[in-house]
Amino acid sequence: MLGLVARRREGVHGYRLKRECDAISDEFWQINYGSLYRVLDMLERGGELELTQLVQNKRPNRKVYRITEKGRRNLDDWLLQPVADKPQPLRNELALKLLFLGGADAAAIYELIKHQRGIYLTNLAHISRRRKRLEKVGLDMEVTGLVMDGAEMRVRADLGWLEHIERHVLHRP
Repeated sequence: MLGLVARRREGVHGYRLKRECDAISDEFWQINYGSLYRVLDMLERGGELELTQLVQNKRPNRKVYRITEKGRRNLDDWLLQPVADKPQPLRNELALKLLFLGGADAAAIYELIKHQRGIYLTNLAHISRRRKRLEKVGLDMEVTGLVMDGAEMRVRADLGWLEHIERHVLHRP
């Protein structure tokens, strides 16, 4: 959140922050409004964000958040820390279902794979549309494009995994 707020010197309100968060990071991190405002409140209480009220005519005041010097230091420290040395655990509902189904129920496995393939193909189309939208709004695509590439590669790897399951479970002699 600090990274998104830091991008806007003039500050940013929660609604815009949510839209930007969704536009940039929806493939790997999602946040709802309730969680967003809890994080913003926590960062403000911790002195990492400063809150001002923007008075609006015939509308409620708008909360505008700006990063503080402390927030900037914490963001810079976090950005320079190496990523965790252990990979994240596989938290995949399909994997759990396959474990408990076992190889005995090929018809059920086939239906799960067929359904999941549709989801992954929809995700690929979503990533492609998001990439085009981000390019249109003039976002610097050098690094953002790499992040989008990573999201696309993960989905393609998942599709490859489904093909692997089909070959080994559904097409065995």
